[in-house]
Amino acid sequence: MIDNDEKRYEQVIQAVVTYLSSLTLKYGFSFHVVNMKDINQKVLAGGLNLCSILSDEELRYLFDIKNRKNYIQWVSGRYAVKSAFFKYKLEEQSLMDLKFMDVLKGEDSEPYIQQYPDMCVSITHSFPYCIGVVSERKIGIDIERIFIPEGALIKRYFSSGEREVLDSLIGTKEYSQRATVLWTRKEAVSKFLKLGMKMDFKKVDTLQDRIYYNGKDIEVISLSSFTCNGFCLSIAL
Repeated sequence: MIDNDEKRYEQVIQAVVTYLSSLTLKYGFSFHVVNMKDINQKVLAGGLNLCSILSDEELRYLFDIKNRKNYIQWVSGRYAVKSAFFKYKLEEQSLMDLKFMDVLKGEDSEPYIQQYPDMCVSITHSFPYCIGVVSERKIGIDIERIFIPEGALIKRYFSSGEREVLDSLIGTKEYSQRATVLWTRKEAVSKFLKLGMKMDFKKVDTLQDRIYYNGKDIEVISLSSFTCNGFCLSIAL
């Protein structure tokens, strides 16, 4: 019998799939959503043959991960990206053995596919969800459980415009949701730009769905956000 938590998890996954599917035709990316609880249970029960999914290089890296949470996140991320890439290749009527594909970490821990360096890859985790996306164009994605950010985080990472909006919502139910939306948007932009924490988060105002980032070149970035059952997802395209 499926308990209420499992039903809620499945509802979120279905909602996320529907939401991301609505964007794929316009922006041309592939994605896959993973329930990390399922991955963990399959690994424990021996129902997931990692040797058939992960490359030799990925397995070597995995064996060095001692923390169980990080272990499952890493496996889930590779599984999600490879599944997304499989869908991408399937649309081209082309198939490949995913064991011979390396999803590695580059600078600032940004993932990339060694055999397809021109493909853009983004991974996000928030237990129990993991999402992997692949695209021929820049992309960034982030999912977080809705939370109330500390004042120090807002002061350090949020723009003056974002802080003004949040100040007007203090004491309301909307405060935590709006703060989480803005935070996931910033995280998605940092992944889009492949800057990680090197990005000046305070200078990236994400109140609008279309922003301009003035780095070496001006980047025009479209933002889209979605909330469901206590989680927020944002994607930068």
